[in-house]
Amino acid sequence: MRALKAIGGSIKNFMILFSFIVNLILVVVLVVLGLMLFEIKNNIATPLVSGLHSSFVGLDEATIDWTIPVRADVPVNLDIALQQNTVVVLTESVPLNVSANIILPGVGNLNNASVALTLPAGTRLPVALDLNVPVRDTLPIALDVRAVIPLDRTQLHDPLANLQLMFDPLARILVNLPNGFDEVPAFAADVLDGDGVNLLADNTYTEHPWPGFSQTAGIGYTLANESVPPVNLPIQTGIVPVGGIPGLDQQLRPEIYAQGGPQAVNAQAALAMEAQSVPAVAYQGSVPPAEGALAGAVEQDLTSQEAVQPPPNDMGIMPTPAAGG
Repeated sequence: MRALKAIGGSIKNFMILFSFIVNLILVVVLVVLGLMLFEIKNNIATPLVSGLHSSFVGLDEATIDWTIPVRADVPVNLDIALQQNTVVVLTESVPLNVSANIILPGVGNLNNASVALTLPAGTRLPVALDLNVPVRDTLPIALDVRAVIPLDRTQLHDPLANLQLMFDPLARILVNLPNGFDEVPAFAADVLDGDGVNLLADNTYTEHPWPGFSQTAGIGYTLANESVPPVNLPIQTGIVPVGGIPGLDQQLRPEIYAQGGPQAVNAQAALAMEAQSVPAVAYQGSVPPAEGALAGAVEQDLTSQEAVQPPPNDMGIMPTPAAGG
């Protein structure tokens, strides 16, 4: 009996010691994992996610500013119809020998008399021009065409905005999480406070994710405020970026999900474009639409807005509606 009690006591002491050792190991592992977790969060996850997000923000804010040299010889082959009344000036004296009927008072008539006279240089003569002037030549062109194109005003804005939406909530969460053990107590107190913690709240990162560019764009460009020809104005389709994680995206864009989500909004936008006879290829990014179909759609849209008719000859330049955003 005493032997059994001794064995039981030994087992009890072993279990206590074993439990203490296991708990100690677990505590050490948790501390190490905690240290590694914050290390991974601060030095890997946050720089990677926020770096991707800020790069997409910067790309969307970028402006293409480039000068394109145009050097070409353009053949000119045309006939200019010239019909105009004008005045010419003689550059030298012009002798004239003409026949005339002359009436001399008191003498009589001289029929078919020969008259010789000279028009002096500098005489101004009114003439009527009616002729075709053929022009056959080659016109040399030397132009430096500067293009200043903000990317957020093109179709590139949509995919860039979608990439921002994918990484924006993750970047917000990582920045709003504690950066070390010293911030854990305050974070836990906020969590247990009852109101919780808004991990998607704005922070110093979201206020200014992209620091700027290493070179300027648009300085000295004087055509930025010039109006775009009406037939070249894009049509806003109403299509919105799909976004990233639905649960997080819904908190960032509640107005979109109040309408049924991005898919529902885009389906309605496609129906609206179809009702306006706008070809899908004009905003789906496949191939350029046929000139007649698109010109008719643009003319219809502009007629309802500004009653502007397209020019009779657009020199082959087709207006291309772009997805809005």
